[in-house]
Parts: sequence; structure tokens; C-alpha cells
Amino acid sequence: MLDILLKIFIMFILTIGLMRLMGKSTIIQLTPYDLVAIFIIGTVAAEPLITTEFIPTIIRVVAVVVFYLIFAKLTLNQTMNKFFLGEPSILIKHGKIIEDNLEKEHLSLMQLISILRTTGYSKLTEIDFAILEPTGSVSVIPVPSARPATLGDLDIEAKYEGVPMAIIIDGIIQKRNLQLVNRDEEWLQEKLQEKGIDNIKEIIYAFVDDQNDELYLNYRNPVDEASRKNNQVQRDKEIKEQKSEQGNLDNKELIRDKRKIYLVQNHKIQTKGLREAHISKSELEEWLGVDDFTEINEVVIEQEIKVKSN
Repeated sequence: MLDILLKIFIMFILTIGLMRLMGKSTIIQLTPYDLVAIFIIGTVAAEPLITTEFIPTIIRVVAVVVFYLIFAKLTLNQTMNKFFLGEPSILIKHGKIIEDNLEKEHLSLMQLISILRTTGYSKLTEIDFAILEPTGSVSVIPVPSARPATLGDLDIEAKYEGVPMAIIIDGIIQKRNLQLVNRDEEWLQEKLQEKGIDNIKEIIYAFVDDQNDELYLNYRNPVDEASRKNNQVQRDKEIKEQKSEQGNLDNKELIRDKRKIYLVQNHKIQTKGLREAHISKSELEEWLGVDDFTEINEVVIEQEIKVKSN
């Protein structure tokens, strides 16, 4: 029994590895030789489950993959490509069905109409060309009047919006993606603290555009998300009130005052305080001579400010 399970496991891993070696086009295109190779590999790989032959089966599967790679290289040549894959066939030209090509490709009119509907075209008058590709898919080229309007049609210049890059997936930081958008984990932690998030596991998905500094979050628990949104609204309201109060001091005389800025409180770095004091985390660690703040209860600095007198 264990011998059979071991054979199944080995053939399963081997087959996956060989399919990866054959390339992604094997899955997305399914050309004739792709389909044949997949069928043969599946059949040969199943032999150890019903026979005692194991090593010969591995040799056969590897041989099929080698032949597949050879054929894949041959299709890079235009003549061989035409032989192995065939040529595109025009099924509709200027809104007219080419019946001879339908018969040649063994495609019924009902199948064609169904395919056109799934691509979003229910009227032949909307179609300029419909082409059956060698991979089996149907490409539809609509007439200009049926084509969706673009910003170019409206003479509107499109601004580059950047590429959205996932930086948290299922509560796990994607470090490589952070590097691609020129960010680091310290920047991410600051953004999460600004939004009141202490545990990254609460985030199921987060992404950032490479052209702006905004972090977009998707919370694991929708209730937490609603609560945080309410808290954010309250914080924004308080900031607005503070700005309004500051504006009321415009016509009053300036006096000097001091305020306390907390850099560390309750053994935790205060990101807001670091920003207000224009101090980075690395500078604070260098000044204090530590890289672990669990033993430091509080670090406060006083900053002189100018305010209006009453």
C-alpha cells in the first residue's frame, strides 16, 4: 500500500514539474500538439497505478516532454508553425458570414452565434471581422460605430496612473513587491499605524500604486473595517476643528509656548510624534543606543511653538 502511495506521489510531482518545464503556453493556448502532449502524459503517468512498471513509465513521460519541446521549437519557424498550428480562418467579413470556412473548420452557425454573444456582440452588423485563431479562440473586430469610446476618441489626454502592486496578501507582507515600488517595511508600518492597525493579520489584501503614496486596504473582518472608518472620520473631524481653532488665532498677538511630543510611549514608538519632530526611527535608535524599545517606557521632547494670545 505504501509502495503505491509513494509511486502516486512521485508521479504527481514529476508530472507537475514536467508541465512547468513545457511552459505556460501549454495551459493558455492548447494548440493541437499541446493537447496531444497533455493527453499522452496523463495516460502514461497513470500506468504505475494499474501496473508494476515504474521506471519505464518515467522514461516514457520524459520522452514525451522532450518531443514536445522539440515541436515547440519547430513552431518558431513560419513553415513548421503553419504545419503544426494551421492558419487563422475568417468566419465573418464585413458583417457577412463565410459559410465555406465554417464548414472547413467544422463549426456550426449556432456555435458561432453563441461565441459572438459571449464576447458581447449579438448583431452581425456590429462585427467587421470574426477570426478563428489557431488556438481555437475567436477574435472579434467590431465596426468603428460599435467599438467602445476611448479617451483618445474624446481628445482627452490620459494620465499614467501607475501599476497597482499587492504588498499584503492574506496578512503576509510581500517584500519583493515593496522593493518594486521603492518602499520598505518601515513605510508600511507607518501607514498601518496611521490607520490604527497594530496586527497585520487583520489585513487580507493591501496594494499601493507606484505613482502615489496611498495605501488601499481590504480588511479580513468587515465589522472592523466599518469601525475603523468611523474612527477615521472622527479623527478627521478633530483635525478639522484643530485647524479651525488655529485659524481663529490669526488676529491675535503671538506668544511663545512649549508642547510635549512623545516619541516613545508605553514601550511603543509613536509614529506621529516622530513625524512632528522630523526624526526617523533609525535616528531615534542611534540617539538612544537601542534597537528594542520594550524596556523604555517613555521618551518625550519639548518643542517651542508660537501661539496667539487671548
